Amino acid sequence: MTAHWSPHPRYRLYTTPASYLSPLTRHENAVEQFEAEVCHRFDVAAAVCVPMARSGIYLTLLETIQPGQKVVMSPLTIVDVVNAVILAGGVPVFADICRESCGLNPDQTDSLIDGTTGAVLVTHLHGQTAGAHTLHEICTRRGVPLIEDTAQAFGAVEDGRHLGTIGEAGIYSFGFFKHLTAWRGGMVVSDDKNVIERIRRRVQQLAHVPRRKLMAAGLSGLLVDLGTWPPLFSKITYPVVQRNLPSLHRRLDPEAGQSRREAFPEDYLRAMRPWQATLALQQLSRLEDDTRARQARAEAYHEGLAGLAEIIKPSRTADRSNIYTYFPIQIRNRREALLHAQKHGRDFAAQHLRNCADLPDFREFYRDCPAARAASAELVLLPTYPRYPLIEVQRNVAVLREFLK
Repeated sequence: MTAHWSPHPRYRLYTTPASYLSPLTRHENAVEQFEAEVCHRFDVAAAVCVPMARSGIYLTLLETIQPGQKVVMSPLTIVDVVNAVILAGGVPVFADICRESCGLNPDQTDSLIDGTTGAVLVTHLHGQTAGAHTLHEICTRRGVPLIEDTAQAFGAVEDGRHLGTIGEAGIYSFGFFKHLTAWRGGMVVSDDKNVIERIRRRVQQLAHVPRRKLMAAGLSGLLVDLGTWPPLFSKITYPVVQRNLPSLHRRLDPEAGQSRREAFPEDYLRAMRPWQATLALQQLSRLEDDTRARQARAEAYHEGLAGLAEIIKPSRTADRSNIYTYFPIQIRNRREALLHAQKHGRDFAAQHLRNCADLPDFREFYRDCPAARAASAELVLLPTYPRYPLIEVQRNVAVLREFLK
């Protein structure tokens, strides 16, 4: 039997002491500087900071599609992405996914495009490309724009182009748990400067995020940092997690209770403050080092889980087409696997995404997407964050191998 180890947490914030001092620093023109720096690093013509990634998708669709046009999209996404499509006037058309990448199936995407299609929305999950160049070729041939939801893949590169810059527009997220955080916020990038300027005019009409909300986010960050500090986590936080309290599970599942919306929430339409951009700028210099650290952990997972036909793993790449924000695996009997791991002192979790094509709130848009349905029931996220010790990766592998004996 595998030994019972004291675990490191499933995630840690990408924060430093400087993150909590950001409100005290000077940040004149920081939003503009952040936009310019991303344009420079990603070789894209224009960028605009937006309240959140889901707000960026909503605002981009308002400038891209006509009311009533179809938007071909993955059903394996957060509920609010589907809400953003609907509230922007679009009609969601769910295309099934490829199991390994969890991205849109190109053949099915191509077959679903017709004369009423206004856009294709691709979602790059877990830091891995969903095959943006292939999808862009399809969209170009069929005469529809490709919009990239790159909320989980900021910094990933496919064939020399950063994800988010391959289609007609790309959207990034700088939310609380992202690998580049501004506590909340996002960005839209495009080589079409006119689209970006139209979105910018909309953003300029928005009030800023309330200071108290950002200060509360900073305080929450401090508490999360403290609660996931390994010496404290193993002795206090993890024993609480092991009790599997329903209330705690709901708090750890950001999609719990999400539903179809009748209007875009006012809270989603709050402009980024300059000190949020300052916080994001401080982290840009670490982007490459953090990616290399995650890739090293992913390589250890690939080696350790090799030969296990019962597990679907992400692609194994030597480039940055997968920056492994997590190491996602798909495993049958997910609940039993997680309970076994927890019994042996491991802390990793199920992916929270639902197959939105099956949700009652979106029944009018139902399509049978068996691959997305299976992935939503089987996905487990293994930790890869830079502070996660490699010995912990090896222990995760040992516990998973034992479960599959």
